[in-house]
Amino acid sequence: MHRFIVSFAGLLAGALLLVPLYASALGTSFGGRIAAVSPCISPLGPSIWISIIPAGTFQPFYIWTPATLTLSWGPPRSIGQQVLGVADTPFACSLGLVKFFGQRIQTIGTSPLL
Repeated sequence: MHRFIVSFAGLLAGALLLVPLYASALGTSFGGRIAAVSPCISPLGPSIWISIIPAGTFQPFYIWTPATLTLSWGPPRSIGQQVLGVADTPFACSLGLVKFFGQRIQTIGTSPLL
């Protein structure tokens, strides 16, 4: 019985470690035109906070990090640029005393700079 409890506890701990990896692989797609952009610092390094005019009813704030898989024309940089991507978890970054909140971007594709 003791061996069963120990092995079940190990199995449960292993499953709990995999849940965040599986959940982050799902993500939510988003897209639209950038309305505001601001550089900031996150735990993952220099980041970019963007606000988009969504092409649907989505969360309008997202954060690009150095860990984001970036396709097409590089990270988002200017107002009016079109973006399409997948975001996963709530995230925050800061610029001095100002904190920005949004969802962390997993993958993003951008249009050419205007």
